[in-house]
Amino acid sequence: MKEDILIVDGYNVIFAWPELKKISKSSLEHARSRIKSILQNYGKHKGYRVILVFDGKFANPGAAEEYMTEDFLEVYTADGETADSYIERTVFTFKNTYANVYVCTSDYAEQSQVLGFGALRISARELKAQVERAKLDEQRFYKGFHKRDSMRLQRNEVGHQLDGEVAKQWESLRRGNK
Repeated sequence: MKEDILIVDGYNVIFAWPELKKISKSSLEHARSRIKSILQNYGKHKGYRVILVFDGKFANPGAAEEYMTEDFLEVYTADGETADSYIERTVFTFKNTYANVYVCTSDYAEQSQVLGFGALRISARELKAQVERAKLDEQRFYKGFHKRDSMRLQRNEVGHQLDGEVAKQWESLRRGNK
């Protein structure tokens, strides 16, 4: 079974999501780190391979591709190449490799272009809603998981296993009284 891939225009999302936009005003690097973390979690939850693309002109490393995990690639384009052109090339390359190729951008011209290549578009606002929904799903799952396990698991302390007189003697020893 083919998996899905999500290709994200990083700066487009950073400047579209209010909390990331606020972070970017003081530290663009911190905003990039935050979106990377969010998308790694989201991709893992959804079972997507994720490619996060940044225009290299706004970053120190210049052109670079780095696999953060097997299913998460962070890309900084070379000088003279835009994130849009990288995304278009990647969509064209992967359109028959993956079940679905999703592209997150709020750039209307880019959305039209990738739709023409056969990708499915997601706006930055839609992705934010999907990420929030996935986070709620995870919380519900782990709450139920925790609640179920907390009923079975209890602390196994020696003091709970001893009768009254022996427990008093142990407590006296523990406190250093003889």
